[in-house]
Amino acid sequence: MPSESAYDLPMATDKAKLMVYMDQPYKEGLAKLAAAQNRSMSNYVETLIIEAVEAAIASGEISSTAEEDDKK
Repeated sequence: MPSESAYDLPMATDKAKLMVYMDQPYKEGLAKLAAAQNRSMSNYVETLIIEAVEAAIASGEISSTAEEDDKK
């Protein structure tokens, strides 16, 4: 029987998945920044994206997220 990898198991979240390619020095820097805030890299990147999107909405750079559009 073939063994299952972590990629084959169901996710315990309903959040969207995002895959990112970056140069190794930036990944290492990201790991250090996340560790300094006692966060996983995934959680740290999610936080950065949330802050950037919210700032863009507040400044009028973008109108809103799809989730906010659904609430209207």
